Amino acid sequence: MKPLEIHVRDKVIFARVKEMHRSIGSSDYTLYDKNGVSIYIFRNTMGKWEHAYGNLADDVREACLDALILRFDKNCTEMFYYKGERQVVDVSFAAGGSSWHVLVNRYHKGSIKLSDMTMELAYSEHNRCEALTCERIEKYFRWIREGKIKGG
Repeated sequence: MKPLEIHVRDKVIFARVKEMHRSIGSSDYTLYDKNGVSIYIFRNTMGKWEHAYGNLADDVREACLDALILRFDKNCTEMFYYKGERQVVDVSFAAGGSSWHVLVNRYHKGSIKLSDMTMELAYSEHNRCEALTCERIEKYFRWIREGKIKGG
């Protein structure tokens, strides 16, 4: 498996990674340091990521989580930081309609609908989220039109 690329402290480091499926919706990711002796275990359980084992500085731990999410989280459309908090956005097609769910950190925030008449996309906010700016929503519209976000 290709090494994991981790951006931390204005450097790029690489770690060997091994994925182990524990059960439905749960996987462990073991990272090895350059000497192959020290290990660090991260866990993804139903989309919730956590550091499970190994001593790491806070910034290194968060950088490892960022790299793992970007590489292995199939429900991550985009990841960014807002007011120091990681925001993982999932824009996914809703079966049976011309709409997409918008989730931030696994919580439903709104939906994007395609008008059958005008073929225009519109965002409907269900739960307020300051991190979802107009510019971000417009970017998701563009990605839907370009096919980067799958639809029906």
